[in-house]
Amino acid sequence: MADDPTPVTAIRWQRHVATAVPALLLAAALLRLASLYRDVARARALAALGQPFERRLAKSALRVLVLGDSTGVGVGANRPEESIAGLLAQDFPAADIVNVSRSGARVAGALAQARACRRSGLVFDVALLHVGGNDVFRATPMRQLAEDCELLLAELAEVADRAVWLGPPNLGIVPLFPPPFSWVFAARSRAATALFARTAAAHGVSFLDFSAGEHAVQFKRSRDHFAIDGLHPNSSSYSYGYAAARRIIGKLEGRTHRAGARRS
Repeated sequence: MADDPTPVTAIRWQRHVATAVPALLLAAALLRLASLYRDVARARALAALGQPFERRLAKSALRVLVLGDSTGVGVGANRPEESIAGLLAQDFPAADIVNVSRSGARVAGALAQARACRRSGLVFDVALLHVGGNDVFRATPMRQLAEDCELLLAELAEVADRAVWLGPPNLGIVPLFPPPFSWVFAARSRAATALFARTAAAHGVSFLDFSAGEHAVQFKRSRDHFAIDGLHPNSSSYSYGYAAARRIIGKLEGRTHRAGARRS
């Protein structure tokens, strides 16, 4: 029994452990946070390099507006032609495609883009809306987000005959965000997506929810679906997203819409 620690020694050892464990946990958390900030900076640098695909045709029976955030720009695709706007251009060689998307745009930013189009007298047969992810990432207050969504879709109705909203995926699966950050973004994504879907339905806008149903099965937490930054889609994911949107976009082939009537 001579080797047993004395009560005083045991108490001191417990105090050291009680002090060291929280310090180690805090250090680990700070390292993870620093790593996240570094990775987010890398994602922003990649977004800054993105160039939105656009093809202007003076005479066209189909006019398409692409607006929103970096997914409208096509950040993460190997080439602009492999973005959703670029893939649409291949399917519709006679379409006039205007792309006003900007990396980092929230719903309020897309609203400003739509208003600028209306003030310029631009009208379209269809608008492809890529927005919502930055509102989840930056935690736009839900009341403000609801108001912005209402204003955006009302504005889009003034410039496009139809609108297709390509919603963001569940940000909780994005490799850039490890736990516990992924848990926070997953909860925010669910709340925001429910709001997007309700607002789109109220305005007669087709909403593609890439966080649910068959799309949720497709997009899981794997770097196979994302660009090198672990945040933006890669060319393969843009191809998948376009295929889903194409089911709706394809209904426009051979049809004359309000935009054509306005131009005549």
